[in-house]
Amino acid sequence: MDDEVRFGFTRHVSPVRGPQGLAWDGAHLWVTSAADGRVYAIDARTLRIDREFVPPFEALGITWTGSEFRLILAPGIDEPDLERDRRYVYAFSPGSGFTQCFECPDGSGSYLAYADGVLYCSQAWDKRLIALGERGAAARVVHLERRPVGMTIIDDVAYLVTVDDAWGDARFERIGIRADDALPRVICELPFKPRGIAFDGARFWSADRDHDTLVSFALG
Repeated sequence: MDDEVRFGFTRHVSPVRGPQGLAWDGAHLWVTSAADGRVYAIDARTLRIDREFVPPFEALGITWTGSEFRLILAPGIDEPDLERDRRYVYAFSPGSGFTQCFECPDGSGSYLAYADGVLYCSQAWDKRLIALGERGAAARVVHLERRPVGMTIIDDVAYLVTVDDAWGDARFERIGIRADDALPRVICELPFKPRGIAFDGARFWSADRDHDTLVSFALG
C-alpha cells in the first residue's frame, strides 16, 4: 500500500512562516519559525496562532518537559564563520520567559526531545542523538547512519524524521532509547522534506519548512 494513503498525510497551510521545531504540551502545538526566529502557540484544531513569543536569539528545536519547555537557540546562526554558530539550550515558559541553561555538546544541536527526566539533543551534521546530563554534558551518544532533523519520544521509543547526506530521501523512523545497540527501523518514506516532529496523542505533526506547510499523519 502506498505510504501516502496508508499513513494519511494531510497538509495544512502553516500560520507560521518557515515552521521547523514542533512540540505538543497537551493543549497547543508549539512551533518555532526559521523565518523570524520566534516561538508560536497554535490551536491544533483551527491552526490559528494563539500566542507569540520573541526569544533572545533564533529558536530551533523545542520540546515540552511536562512543566515547561526546553528549546535550542542560536545566537550566531547568521554568521558566515561556523565557529561562531554555537547552539544553547534554554528553558522557556509563557509566564517567566527564556533562561539560558547550557551550551549544546560541541556547540552543536538542532532538535530536542524529553522523556523520564532526560533531555535528548540531535546533531544533524554529526548524525547523533545525545542524552544530556544536568549541565549539558553528553551522558550517552547514539550514532546514526542518517541525519536526524526532528525527534519526539513516546514510551521509550524515539520517533525520528531523517534525511540523507544530501538532505533528501526523507524517512520516518523509530529507535529504542534504552538499548545501547538499538538500530533505527524505517516506518515509512515521507513525501515532503521534513523538519521537526511532535505527537499530540493521536497524530504526528511535522513541518515542510520550505513550503510553509504543516503535515499531520497517523501510524497506520
